[in-house]
Amino acid sequence: MSIRLSASLAVALASSAWPAPASGAPASGWSTPRLLSACAIGHRPSVVFPSESPSAATGPGAIVWAEDPTCRAGSQSASARTPELSVASLDPRDRVGGVNRQTPAEWEASGLDVAGASKGRIAVALALRAPGAPVGEAVTVLQGRATGALGEAKMLTGTAGRPSLAHAYLGDAAVASVELRPRPAIAVSVERFFRSGFGRVRLIPIPDGRVSALTATMDYRSDVLVAWEQNGVIYAHMLRASGRPEPTQRVGPGSPESRLQVLVSDNDHGMIAWSSHAPGPSSTTTVMLALSGGGVRFDRRRMLASFPDPTGAAAAAGALALVRLSSENVMLAWTEADRGRLSVRAAPAVFAGTQPSVQLSDPAREAVLAALAAGPAGEAVALWRSVTPGPAGFDGSRGELWAARAFIERHGRVGFRPAERVAPSGASSQVGAAIDPASDRPVAAWLVAGGRALEYSTGPSAPGYRAGSPAAAVTPGAAHDLRTALIAAAAVAILAVIGLAARRRSAASPAGRGSRRRG
Repeated sequence: MSIRLSASLAVALASSAWPAPASGAPASGWSTPRLLSACAIGHRPSVVFPSESPSAATGPGAIVWAEDPTCRAGSQSASARTPELSVASLDPRDRVGGVNRQTPAEWEASGLDVAGASKGRIAVALALRAPGAPVGEAVTVLQGRATGALGEAKMLTGTAGRPSLAHAYLGDAAVASVELRPRPAIAVSVERFFRSGFGRVRLIPIPDGRVSALTATMDYRSDVLVAWEQNGVIYAHMLRASGRPEPTQRVGPGSPESRLQVLVSDNDHGMIAWSSHAPGPSSTTTVMLALSGGGVRFDRRRMLASFPDPTGAAAAAGALALVRLSSENVMLAWTEADRGRLSVRAAPAVFAGTQPSVQLSDPAREAVLAALAAGPAGEAVALWRSVTPGPAGFDGSRGELWAARAFIERHGRVGFRPAERVAPSGASSQVGAAIDPASDRPVAAWLVAGGRALEYSTGPSAPGYRAGSPAAAVTPGAAHDLRTALIAAAAVAILAVIGLAARRRSAASPAGRGSRRRG
């Protein structure tokens, strides 16, 4: 069904996008929310910045969303059913500089994922409704700079479900989707940072059954870790760039309502976090974390939380997030119940479930995590929706949007700066966020008015941050990546000591003394 907004409603939405601060609300460094679209289709917008490192942008950033072209004033295409792909480019001050719109043929607005790609471009993966295809869907990837039209780069035919895009350091990208013929498989294609297109498709065989969740991540070698939920099980598979075969692993129990977050480090370790919601009389949400040993072999899992969740809010999109910081630490944030109230918590991922986590949200209110974005200064910005507790449970329609900058301190604890209100009541759960690697400014976009309108805001850089300055100090012991660096440093020191001792023995030998006398 197409969404129609009257001109008067669009004006009302636009005027409400510059609200006066509520009485008693703390001052915020975030810009006043601005209306970006009154014709959005109710799916999560994406904010993306192409980069080759945590602090090196390679092209302009963008806000990407699906739009209903029939609701705009003066539209002549009232019968059109295909949504528009809208890309708003961000200028150097992270404000919208212009919007490009195009209409890919027969694409599904719900099947949209966005990531940074090579050579300063963004990549947009779309699920298509392929005419005449017996399966009924395909996946294509469009690429280009945010300031121009995107061109088709890769078509994966015979696929189904929402694709997953991943971005890695240097600008590598990978796309994963479900292949249904000739046999069920996960199809993965990689684009290296020095290329302009995706390479050949590689297949991971899977059993029959619907794949309800799929996500992928990459390391610097362009190895791809893929995780998915199927038939009540969370699976993982490491796809090596070298072609070395790896087994598919059963990681733990899941459900059709699972939300997946996955990360692989450059020291050949990985982690998978997921939440599962069991509807019905119990209506329970469970949050799990699995850590791998060497070679990305998942041999440990922990239950972080399990609690009644009548509305399923704690298992919504964005309510669980896992990000690698520029310091190489990994931060995990999730939603759980604290004395009957939903709250937002965070911890270094390797310590989650074994050491106390930190509550980011206000203990006097209910809150659900909406997004977590890593920045170039060794920190992340968490965004959540917050409401006054009510008898009917979490009511997202009344939610304010709040944000806090968090970082990992010494001794493996999360510290954070005071939270700031980003938007007043009415912000949707559909929130996208990213941090500009060139300026450390966060940008967030979210839906309002029942998912019909899109707003965005820009936050401040970290206090004292200067572009090009070193990242925040790494906290000893806070991530398994640091162990690799320490081992390497120790090895260098040992070799230096051995070399020095060898030179001293050589100098003390008769041959050595004779050589000095002849010199």
